[in-house]
Amino acid sequence: MGNLSNILYGILIFVRWAGLILITILSMGVLIAEAAKSKLSPGKILGVTGSAVLAAVLFWMLPTLVNYARGDAGMIVPDHPVGGGY
Repeated sequence: MGNLSNILYGILIFVRWAGLILITILSMGVLIAEAAKSKLSPGKILGVTGSAVLAAVLFWMLPTLVNYARGDAGMIVPDHPVGGGY
């Protein structure tokens, strides 16, 4: 990998971990705020926890999914013109 690739990979890893940490902090804040506002039923606790876990998983997988979609798009619509090169 080139230098630019290393830099972009480092940024990707930082954004992934920072996003996971931010999602965790926000979900805990929502959970504490809801608990302070009223008594939480087990359904609400599971709902908030489940949505936080789903958001974290989707945030972690999004760059990978975008990369796969970019690769598939290159296979479906080739980068070279139809009929050969110039």
